[in-house]
Amino acid sequence: MSYALEVKEELSRIEFETSEESFAALEAIFKNGFTLSFQGSNRFKLEFSSRSNAIIRFLIKQINSFHHTKYELYQRQIMRFDKPVLYYLEIKDEAEIFIEEFNMLKDSRARKSEILDSDELKKAYLRGAFIAKGSINDPETSNYHLELSLNNDIEAIFIQSIINSYNYNARIIKRREHYVVYLKEIDSICDILRLMGAKNTVFRLEEAMINRKVKHEVKRQVNFELANQDKTNEASRNELRYIKYLEYYYPLENLDPKLLLVMKVRKENPYASLTELSDIIYEIYDERLSKSCLAHRFRKLKEIAIDYQNRRN
Repeated sequence: MSYALEVKEELSRIEFETSEESFAALEAIFKNGFTLSFQGSNRFKLEFSSRSNAIIRFLIKQINSFHHTKYELYQRQIMRFDKPVLYYLEIKDEAEIFIEEFNMLKDSRARKSEILDSDELKKAYLRGAFIAKGSINDPETSNYHLELSLNNDIEAIFIQSIINSYNYNARIIKRREHYVVYLKEIDSICDILRLMGAKNTVFRLEEAMINRKVKHEVKRQVNFELANQDKTNEASRNELRYIKYLEYYYPLENLDPKLLLVMKVRKENPYASLTELSDIIYEIYDERLSKSCLAHRFRKLKEIAIDYQNRRN
């Protein structure tokens, strides 16, 4: 089961507190999820399909709470491994009742204002719209995306208004014949899911997001440490090269004992960082040397080696 379907099924299990909320959710489902077709003789047919039998049962329950009507149920096998079965709910004889009640063929500004003025109705309508036409990427992907694919721009603008009334930044794009209301900000997506009531599935999304952040931070830290180690190793190889040259060609008795000390410690600890060398010198020789002091001494050794090499040539 896809993550989007898990969210829809969780939303379908939520009990509405009032008949007005149930009606608002049904209105969103009928206006956005049902296909309306003309049957002739001024007769219409309404059809809803879903991959979830639980959502079909939820829809029947809500319809019966509004109006006991005749309907037909059937399923169709889809010859694709990711979509094995589609369940269909079909209303024929009394389709006109629902078309009229839910303003499916006309736009009611008064009804939209009524919904926008009620926090409970906004949430219920948004829940119904998502059950009908919502989708969301799997939490394991890094591309967070929640969207509702709607049939007309009027409904898209209305649902965008509902979402943005909570100070989010939902946008609309046209994709082929549909208008898509979408969110990409992960915090906004989590808030909207929680607002609709999908508490369990939003927890899974947040958990996946946290795990991804932790993995990214660990990876970043490891890469940082590896890069630092590479720099340390490169610096150490250069220091050892100059030390080796001085030992072969330079009269070491002419070197400052402080430089001889860092030469000795570097040879004994070829892969140590400057911080580690500083600790070693303090532990063995009881001398406090900062990283900058050690770096200065190694630069001095380099200058002596290069200068002596130039004079020899």
